[in-house]
Amino acid sequence: MRRIIYICSIITILIFIFIYSCNKDDWEDHYSNYDEKVNMNLWTAVKEESRFSKFADWIEENNLDTIFDTGLSYTLFIPNNEAIEAFHDTTGYPVEKILLNHISQTVFQTRNIDHNRKLQTMSGKFALIERTIDGFSFDEHPIIYTSPLYLDGKVYEISEVAFPRPNLYEFTSLFSSVIKKYIDEADSIYLDKINSKPIGFDEYGNTIYDSTFGTVNRFERDFFPVSQEFRDKSATFILFTQVQYNEALNMMAANLGPGFTSKDDIPMIWQDQVLLPDMMAKSLFYGIIDYSEFKNSMVSITGDTVVIDPYNIDPSSKFLCSNGQVFTYLNFIVPENLYKGNIIIEGEDLVDSIGAGKYAWKEGVTVTGLVTEPFKDASVQASQGALVNVSFPRNYTGEYNVEFAFTNVFPMKYRLEWRANYRPSGIFAVYINDLKLGEFDTYNLRSSVISVTGKRFIAVEGFNKKDWWVENIVDFGNISIRFEFLGPGIQSVNGFNIDYVA
Repeated sequence: MRRIIYICSIITILIFIFIYSCNKDDWEDHYSNYDEKVNMNLWTAVKEESRFSKFADWIEENNLDTIFDTGLSYTLFIPNNEAIEAFHDTTGYPVEKILLNHISQTVFQTRNIDHNRKLQTMSGKFALIERTIDGFSFDEHPIIYTSPLYLDGKVYEISEVAFPRPNLYEFTSLFSSVIKKYIDEADSIYLDKINSKPIGFDEYGNTIYDSTFGTVNRFERDFFPVSQEFRDKSATFILFTQVQYNEALNMMAANLGPGFTSKDDIPMIWQDQVLLPDMMAKSLFYGIIDYSEFKNSMVSITGDTVVIDPYNIDPSSKFLCSNGQVFTYLNFIVPENLYKGNIIIEGEDLVDSIGAGKYAWKEGVTVTGLVTEPFKDASVQASQGALVNVSFPRNYTGEYNVEFAFTNVFPMKYRLEWRANYRPSGIFAVYINDLKLGEFDTYNLRSSVISVTGKRFIAVEGFNKKDWWVENIVDFGNISIRFEFLGPGIQSVNGFNIDYVA
């Protein structure tokens, strides 16, 4: 029995020795990770270091040395004397802001960084601290020395003056005036119902409010808050220069033909409502994206999958901003499909839901004649899974007209295409800008229809298409399309429906 106890004791001791020996190095590494501590104030240490003398003088000349008397702790990223001597600022940026960009009101340890981290400086900007092959960098400037831990802070030496980086909005303002203008003009005023206070009632018993109004920028709401600073949020913005934009509009004008000779002929309303929203949706992405990560198919900041050309992005144009980064296009052209491609209006997009199973025509859709509600019907054969449908009384012969508009249309020859179901049927006249294109009985959609191009449209489970040439669009603008009910078709169940018009 004693022998067994003895053997067990020996085994226990050996296991303990083994565990201790295996972990000794780990514990030593853990404790050795703590910085050496020096019983000296941070600013005193900086003043005593000769290679930081110009930085110290610069701080004192701008009366910033008093911040070190507050009892707070700081981390300094100090450019050495050689870096300050080589620094020449021609921007007129306030020196105080430049200096504050080298000071963070915290004790920051680079060893806590796995890849990168944003650190807010006293300039209000967030600097990017990155782990590199050679060590660490501060806003892409190598950190070449790390000090001991002083009583109230720490010093990192950097090889260059770290100019406060612009945010995406500030960079864009300098780089592309058309994008800046587009962002600026997206400001919108709204009624702040939460902060508006009731002050009484009108003669009808309605509450009267002491109204409070707020401002929201629709660009920053819908895309990214490019003018704001963040610790944990960033975006990658692909920009075109003002010169590239102007040249692209000139090429577009030449492509449009008669009546368009230069960029000045491209309507601003089309640029603001069509071109720029499309380009912004394809040019903004969440996070800091490396050039190698760009693919033909990307998920943009709006959550949509967009197609881009990675080979048209200049890899050498990369610029780090305080809330993201920027690349520029090598070449910029206006996509032809934006002004010569299909303009499609889905039938279901003409109505709004006003309750369970109840719909009403949207603002901008004019309906005259018979008063009847539209319906949004689901169908797997519809282009987007649904269509709008209106039912008429049996053998109805009265008036019914539906009119709406295609917006921002350039003058040229078009082909209008109406896709619908042959049920319910009816004979309709179709007008563009009050010019009658023709008449058609939708019951005929049940079989093949000959296109104006000579192609044969084949019916698919009750759906088919009818088309007409449109040759009366002579000016840029909105064009109206009107469907006018002429009378009941062959089928006794009459009505009107649109899958889409294009």
